[in-house]
Amino acid sequence: MPKTSVPKKGSRGTWPRKRARRIYPTIDSWVETKECKPLAFAGYNAGMSQVEMKDLRKTSPTKNQIISVPVTVLDIPPLFIIGARSYKSTVDGLKSLENVGAKKEDVPKSIRDRAQIPEKNKFEENGDEIRLLACTQPKRSGLGKKEVEMFEVPLGGGFEEQKDYAMENVGEELRVEDVFEEGDFLDVIGITKGKGYQGPVKRYGATIDRRKDENPRHIGSMGSRGQGRVLHTAPQPGQHGFHRRTDECKHFLGTFEAEEINPEDGFKNYGLVKENSALIRGSTPGPKKRLVMLRKSIKKNENLPVEIKNIKKKSQQGA
Repeated sequence: MPKTSVPKKGSRGTWPRKRARRIYPTIDSWVETKECKPLAFAGYNAGMSQVEMKDLRKTSPTKNQIISVPVTVLDIPPLFIIGARSYKSTVDGLKSLENVGAKKEDVPKSIRDRAQIPEKNKFEENGDEIRLLACTQPKRSGLGKKEVEMFEVPLGGGFEEQKDYAMENVGEELRVEDVFEEGDFLDVIGITKGKGYQGPVKRYGATIDRRKDENPRHIGSMGSRGQGRVLHTAPQPGQHGFHRRTDECKHFLGTFEAEEINPEDGFKNYGLVKENSALIRGSTPGPKKRLVMLRKSIKKNENLPVEIKNIKKKSQQGA
C-alpha cells in the first residue's frame, strides 16, 4: 500500500503557549545603529479605524491607486525619562552597574508617587551600554488610570554618546517623533488577549471525534508507541492567550492630533484620545487599553512614503 500522510492538526506558528510574565512586554533585541537616539516607544491600544491612502508600494497591483486600509490607533502620550541605567558585558551576559535618576522636583507628581526614582545624579563607572528608564503618563491618555508602567528604552551609538544623551535628557519627555519617522517599518510587541485554561480543540484546533465517543473533545494519541516521552508538539490542554507576541514589519503611518482621529462618540470600550495618536497599518496584538511596545523593524530597514487622503471618523459605539 502507498504511504499516506496528512498535515499536523492545529497551528504551531507561535510558541511557547504559556502566560506572559506581566501585562506589558519587555524588548529583548533591537537594531544596532550608529546614531545615538532611542530605539523604542510605547502606546495604548485605543481601537481600529480606516484610512483612504495612495498605494505607493512598487510591486503592488494597485500601485498609485487610492485604497482603503485598516489601521490600529495607538494613544501615545509622551514618555517621561525618569532615569538611566548602565550595563557591563560579562561572560554571563549584561550586568547592571549604576542607576541615575532625575531630580524629584522635575518629576510630575503623578509619577513621583508611583515610581522609584534612582538617587544618583551622574555615572561614576565606565560600562558598555546605557539604557533609558522611561515610564508612561496614563493620566494624559484616554484611559485616565493612575498606575504607571516603567521599562527600559535602548539607545543607539557608542557608550560615551549614550552617556551624554542620557545626562541631557533625564528628567525630560520623550515623544514618538524623537524615535520614529513617518513611513518607517516597526515591530509591534504586545500581550495577547487571555482566554484562560482551554482544551486541545480550542487551543490547537484538534478534530472533534464522533458524538458516540466517550470523550469527543480529547485527542486520540499522545505520541508514538516507542517514543518514551510526550513531545511538546502534542496537542494538550493548557493556557490559551495572554502570550507575548511580536508582529513584524508594520507600516508606521505617522502621528495625528486628537481632533483628526477621534470618532464623535469616542472609540468603543476606550473613549477619546486626549493628545496625539499614532496609526499602524493592520492589527496589533492585544486588546484595547493594553500597552504595546514599538521598536525599529529588525528585518525591514527602509522608509515607505505615506500619502493619506482621508481618515474615517465614523462612530464605533454601535459596532
